[in-house]
Parts: sequence; C-alpha cells; structure tokens
Amino acid sequence: MKIGFGFDSFAKEATDGKHQFLIRLANQFRKNGIIIDNKKPDIFIRLPRERICKKAKINVLRVDGLIMNTRWNYKVKNRKIKESIKQSDCLIYQGRFCEMAYRKFLGIENKPFAIIPNGADPLEFSKRKLSNFFIANCKWRPHKRLEPIVRCFLRALDKGLDADLVVTGKPDYKFKHPRINYVGWRNRKQLKKLLARAIASIHLTWLDWCPNAMVESIVARCPVIYTKSGGHHEIAKESGVAVKDTYWNWGIIDLYDPPKIDYDEVADAMIKLKKEKIEYPINNRLDIDSVANEYLEYFKKILK
Repeated sequence: MKIGFGFDSFAKEATDGKHQFLIRLANQFRKNGIIIDNKKPDIFIRLPRERICKKAKINVLRVDGLIMNTRWNYKVKNRKIKESIKQSDCLIYQGRFCEMAYRKFLGIENKPFAIIPNGADPLEFSKRKLSNFFIANCKWRPHKRLEPIVRCFLRALDKGLDADLVVTGKPDYKFKHPRINYVGWRNRKQLKKLLARAIASIHLTWLDWCPNAMVESIVARCPVIYTKSGGHHEIAKESGVAVKDTYWNWGIIDLYDPPKIDYDEVADAMIKLKKEKIEYPINNRLDIDSVANEYLEYFKKILK
C-alpha cells in the first residue's frame, strides 16, 4: 500500500496542530513499512483546503472542524468544505462529536467514514518529574478561554492553592501576577519538559474537536482539566478532571463570546490534582502507533 498526503509530510515540525498530527502519522506509516508517495498513491489523505490527487485510487478527506462562528464568513467557508467532501471518496472524523456536527450542522449524509482520533508518540515525551505549576498550552483565541483560565487559577489561589501557572503561546489576555508566567511560544523540546513537570494541563475551550495540545498532554501522562463540551470528553476519559460547560445546539453561534464556566469547579479541580498527585492510566488509543493501525485497517477495508 502506498499513501500520499496533501502537504509536505517529510517536514520535521508544523506550525499548527492538524499538520503536526499528520507528520506524526506519516512517520508512523514509514515505521510500519508503508511507502509515502504523494504523486501516485493508493490512498491520498488531505485536509479540506488541500488538493485532491487524481491518480490516487481513493481520496480520503480528514476533516478538522467546521465554521459556525458568526464573526467569520461561515457560508463561504462551509461551502468550500462541502465541495471538498463531494470531491472525496470517504471521510475520517476525529471523534463522534465531529461526525455529529457535520451531519447536524452541514447536513452531510451518505458518505463513507471512519472515526479515528488524533494521536502522539509517547517516546516524544519525557518521564514525569513533577514541579509546582499548571500549564495552559494553546494557540489562543477567545473561545480557548485564556481569561477564564487565569481567573480560575486566581480563584484557586484564593482557596489556598500553592502553585504557579505557565501560559505558552501568544496570549490574547494578560493579567500580571507573580505566580503567572507568560513564556511565549515553546519548541517541541521545551514543551515536552513542561508537560513532564506540570501538575496538570488546562483545556477549557468551548467547542473544540480533537485538540492536538490536549492529546499531547494525555500521551505525555500529564493530567488534564477539561470541559465537557465538544470533543474534549471523548479523548480525555480517565485522563483528568472534567468540568461542566454549555452544550452546542448545532446552530450558528458567536464562538468568540463563549458562555461562562464555573470558576470554583475549575479551581477545585486544580486543588484536587495538586493535593492528590493522581497518576491516570495510559490512553493507548491516542498512541500514534494505535492511531496509524486504525487508519491502515480502514484503508484496507475501503481498498477491497
């Protein structure tokens, strides 16, 4: 079997989560003896904004979310996604939430699909060696809820938490406090050290699909504090503490004005994880080897 991609899968690192995942996937395929051929593959994997391969036997669209935000030109963007789906032979969704959103919001039916989550390689990450901080690692936008994360952390401090908060990336909100460290963008080597040492990783996004940063935290065995909305709950399972959130009604929304969450619930989760130092079981389904095998089994099925 030869597999191709709609981007340079030989790159060492990507600037976004979806391509970082696909680089990992391509590397795992190579380890499994699969030939990567972008010109004349049996299976061609692409994202909605990438080209199809006319010489491929099967064009697979790996969908990475849709547009329901009133602040964007959602009609045009979703029309392009629909066009990509029409051009493809089958779809791979990152989770059940993603598949339901495409059916209920976009009205996608009668297209063969599989549901396979993102994954990461456990060997990329360092052995756990706890320090005294929580990490918030993300490409920040309003629905990622950096301000609520900071306010939840401050509430936890008021309740007696003795720990710091490390915020990576370019923040869209800043509150100066001696226990909050804004460290900017971190490379892979720096990030794996942070995940090895963090008490927990905080993911309070409203309506995410299968966030790569959260997958990395789980595979690195760093506990997660996460919301029950969107696809978070599917991938976390027994990997941390879930907090309540507002469910989506499958309609157009102002994504950048997310509903409020309970600061006390999040603060209590931080205090619990600091106090109890819980080691959660490994989620083997997010291991990139398991993910690659799921992809290959599906490809064998559709090539028959």
